[in-house]
Amino acid sequence: MRKSLLLIYLLPLVVYSQGVDPTYEREYKRGAALCKAGDFAGAITVLTPLTARKYTHSLAPFAHYYWSLAALKTNRLSESRQMLMQLRERFPDWKKMDDVRYLLADIAFQEKQFGEALDYTEEISNVSVKKESETLKRFYVYKLQDMAYLKSLNRQHPSDKTVALALIDMIQRTSNEKSDLELSDQLTNRFGAVAAKPSTAVSPVRQGNGNLRKGYYNVAVALPFRLQEFSPNQRVRTNQFAYDMYEGMKMAKTKLQQEGIVVNLFTYDVGNDPEDMLNVVNNANFTQTDFLIGPVYNEPAKLAADYAESNGIFYVHPTSLATDIIANHPNTLLLQPSFERQAQQGFDFMRSLPSANRKLAIYYGATRRDSTLAASYRNKANEAGYQTIDFRKTREKLDSAATVTEYNKPGHVVVFSSTESDGMKVLNMLTKRRLTVPILASSSAFNMQNIVPSALAGREVYIIDTEFVDTSKQQVRDFQTNYLTKRNTIPSIYSMQGYDALLFFGRLLHKYREQLRSGLDTRIYNDDYLLSGFNYRSSNDNQMVPIVKMDDMRWVLANGQ
Repeated sequence: MRKSLLLIYLLPLVVYSQGVDPTYEREYKRGAALCKAGDFAGAITVLTPLTARKYTHSLAPFAHYYWSLAALKTNRLSESRQMLMQLRERFPDWKKMDDVRYLLADIAFQEKQFGEALDYTEEISNVSVKKESETLKRFYVYKLQDMAYLKSLNRQHPSDKTVALALIDMIQRTSNEKSDLELSDQLTNRFGAVAAKPSTAVSPVRQGNGNLRKGYYNVAVALPFRLQEFSPNQRVRTNQFAYDMYEGMKMAKTKLQQEGIVVNLFTYDVGNDPEDMLNVVNNANFTQTDFLIGPVYNEPAKLAADYAESNGIFYVHPTSLATDIIANHPNTLLLQPSFERQAQQGFDFMRSLPSANRKLAIYYGATRRDSTLAASYRNKANEAGYQTIDFRKTREKLDSAATVTEYNKPGHVVVFSSTESDGMKVLNMLTKRRLTVPILASSSAFNMQNIVPSALAGREVYIIDTEFVDTSKQQVRDFQTNYLTKRNTIPSIYSMQGYDALLFFGRLLHKYREQLRSGLDTRIYNDDYLLSGFNYRSSNDNQMVPIVKMDDMRWVLANGQ
């Protein structure tokens, strides 16, 4: 969706308020502000009475428009369309009618009414809106995999270049029929070569004056530094991860400079207040940003994802494991593997072990993270035809409550818990029941640093450890030495994550520039990084999920990533 519309219409409110009841104007501004902040349900509540037919002044069509936009954002497509049609009926001469056509096209595309959507895009005459509607059109049309439907659209809209190019691409990829190849030749002669894939495969072209061929790259770091609370004498802070991550980025900046890649770091103090992020995106200097790392809190992160999408840059969320924010934001990436990714790869690894037993037991801790991982793992197992014979929380008395026995034996056991004693609790229960089966656990279920190897003797224990550091790697030892020399402290995992993130994305920006999505899809990047590396092929979360095991008194990779 064309998210930049929010910023367009919120600026000149006073211009349109002449002759308007002050109460109406106040409520309109409140509703528009709620829409801008992402509170779409609140915006609908405030704006609903302002769309009554008795209002005919210059702010009324804007109230209709924002109501429709909020309804579209909350997937109320039919209601959004009805309000837009009411706007067209009551204010046919509204000078922003092309924006209405854009939203109607978006709704029609989402409802698979491609012919209707194309009709709306053809009616758009405003140059700026037309350009964005072409991007919208490419996004949906290139997703079509039905050649007969594409041919039908081409017959209905013979002058539409996007439809023609999508049809050429599909014919060349999937058909050897003589008639199809002749059609492809005809369309190629008329429209030229096949265009590059849209935003699902290639990042959008930057708007405005900024570009990625200027010889340097501006990276914005929006983390909760809480500068107002900063004290140089305070050794440990609740937000220490932000400072550690930034310190790692500064060291990566030096490394990149040695490789001939110039990166400028700009820091922004963004906490959990969405106003923090609004202030950032409205900062004139921020428009020169080429890449964004952070923010981490939910509402500011949504605004950052919207901004990145509207401005053709990429945004990396450094801490989230939930896929909500990347669902409708192709330019938003998760630095970490999501819950679903960890569960899927954990299950794939366990079922690759030599065992014919398709039963399993899952035990999980008290946090939302624990239950989310457990539920996701069970779903993956059920989809593959496995049977979950025990699924319960670790806070129960497992010695008496667990249902696994020698006669009801699982092929493997899973432990997802944020309590480091729960791993041993499950191991002890299995020992008492004389069950020796492979175990998969989250790293937080054990005290990974102090676990006694003998406690795992005779056991096949595998750990999902997204923060695994292989201290045998030379680059890890070099980084630790350099960090200790410069910062007089041992680097934390966040320092290493910040270093890896900037080193990786700085290199990709330099090599692929506007085609960064293509670079992400090219291959797995696991060399020269402190942690496990990066894999974004056909995904927006990092697919690198290290699974480790104890070998000769140290943890080593078991899944060979």
